[in-house]
Formats: sequence, C-alpha cells, structure tokens
Amino acid sequence: MIPENSEMFRFPWSRTDNPGAWIEVTDICNFNCPGCFRKNNIEGHKPLDVIKNEVIQCKKMTNCSRICISGGEPLMHPDIVEIVKFISSHKLKSIILSNGEFLNPDLAKKLSDAGLFQFYLHADSGQNRPGWLNKTEKEMNELRQYYVDLVHKAGRIKCGFNLTIRHSNLDQVQDIVSWYRKNIDKASHLSLIAFRGIPEFENMNLQSEGQINVLNALQDNIKQPDEINISTLDIFDKLSCHFFDIVPSAYLPGTPFFNTYKLLTVNLIGSKSGIYGSTGRKSIELHQLMNHFFHRKYDATVPSPGRLIFFLSLIDKTLRKAFVVHHFQKWSLWFGKGILKEPAKLGFSRRLSR
Repeated sequence: MIPENSEMFRFPWSRTDNPGAWIEVTDICNFNCPGCFRKNNIEGHKPLDVIKNEVIQCKKMTNCSRICISGGEPLMHPDIVEIVKFISSHKLKSIILSNGEFLNPDLAKKLSDAGLFQFYLHADSGQNRPGWLNKTEKEMNELRQYYVDLVHKAGRIKCGFNLTIRHSNLDQVQDIVSWYRKNIDKASHLSLIAFRGIPEFENMNLQSEGQINVLNALQDNIKQPDEINISTLDIFDKLSCHFFDIVPSAYLPGTPFFNTYKLLTVNLIGSKSGIYGSTGRKSIELHQLMNHFFHRKYDATVPSPGRLIFFLSLIDKTLRKAFVVHHFQKWSLWFGKGILKEPAKLGFSRRLSR
C-alpha cells in the first residue's frame, strides 16, 4: 500500500525552476520501438551550433542542473562527444538517453573524458531489438548486465536504466528489479515507465487541420489498447508483493486526480552485500532544499547517504531502519566469518563451537 501523500515529499520543481532539461539532437534511430513518440528521419541530425544554442536557452529558462540528450538515437549524432563537452563547459550534468547499440568501450571512454555524467539506457523486451526478439525480461537481464559492466569499467559515468512496462511484461517486473538490486553498486538508477500511446480503435479516425485519418502518420499509435491501460500504481502493487522494502519517499502529481502520480520515487540503500532498506521523505526533502540553498538549483537525483547515513537516520525513521539492518548485517558477517571460525575470540574452545 502506498503511503499517504503527506508521508511523502512532493518535489517542488516548476517549469522555470526545474532540475532537468531536455534536448533532442536527432530524430534518426536504428530502432523502431512500439509507442515511441518520435517519427524517424524527418529532420535528421541537428547542427552543432543549433544544439549549443538550445543548451544555453535551457539553462536560462529552466534553471536546470542537468540536460538529457535524446533523439532518435543520440549516439548516432556525429558530434555527440562535442555536445557533451559543451554541456560540461557550462557546469551542467549531461545525461544520454540511448538504446546502447552503438555503445562500446572506446566511445564510453571518450564520453567519460568529455564529462558525461550518466547514461539512461533503454533495454527491455518490447523494443523489437535484433537478436533479442521474444525474450523475457529475465533473459534481457543478460544484456543489461553487459551494459552496466561496460559503463562501470569506463569510470566516472553513472549508469541508469529507463524501462517501459506494459501489461504484457507487468508480471515480469520483479525480475527487472531483482537484477537491479543485485547490481546496485553499478546501476545508479532504474525508472519503470508506464507504457503510453495513442490507441487505434476500429472505425476511429483522427483529424488534424482538415486532414482526416492522420493516425498512421504518428509513431506512438498502439494497435493493442490494453497495453497502455497501466499506471504507476499497478507497477508499485506488483513490486510490493515481492519486496517488503519498496517504500515510496517522494512523488510528482500526474493528473488532476490527487491519487495518481507522474513520478513515484523509491530510494533504495544498499551495497554489494545486499539491500538494507530505503530512505524516507526527510532525506529527500533535506537533499533538495540544501541543494537549492547552496547551489540555487534543485537536483534531479535522490541522495546516496554514504557516511552521512548515521546523521540522516536521526531525522528519517525509514532510513533509520535501513541503518539498523546495515549494521546488523555487518555484525552478522563479522560474527559468521570470524567468531564461528575462530571461537577463541569469545573465549570458547573450538570444540564447543562445533
């Protein structure tokens, strides 16, 4: 069950004071994913000078701290490294939204040197990806593992995933999250996005500016309307059946209805040893307000407490539980590997320990 809105932090972002901005550098793509909002190959690659001007305008208009580079497939743009360098020169975080097909160690290194902050990679079963057709989400984890390892070896670049959830893969969402939890030391972010599109119904026409039946000209028309009948709450309900520590801590309202969400955030705390729990609303709120106080900008990310976990746990009851679990696991690991193998540390004889 999702907590009441009053128990979660409502992100204070606005149109003119928003941590994230978005630029489209190309509409050329090597994939043709169902539900994509972008029709391929109308304008092609944007010139570099146009892109630079858009970056400057985004910074002025939104007070952003990061800029997402999208497409099409942005790694196909011949000036992608220069684009990242330009964004970094303006002290903004650059994030590339990509399907990853053109990503290789050499390009990852060049982007790292240019100052790329993060990848948001799209790799799920609904893409019609060559070589991965008819795969389950559990089988797709092999591809995600390849990408997260590649980016991790490049150094300095964070690696996140934006994955689309439809009714046809809703029952497999726990396989995605299980993989993410095992790789929380490498995968910095996981977004599960409810599938959206324009439904195609029999005998239905869409008229625009006098033109009838323009539906076929749109990229995101859907011939299976049931696929888009899904919400954030459906995804959360499915996950809460499998993971007890999925505790939402922040949200953005989605529609005029108070109980729907455009964004619902769960901030897991963990390491290679496992997941300890989640942060609560107080940690998210403090992170956002302090970032705005010191940098005059909100942050699109959520806090990773690190060594501050003890101090934050004093004000955040949800995080306090994670802190206790973390230290209990460390104590148990020390006890299991140390004391039981060398019981003299407790004054017992080896015979008594058997």
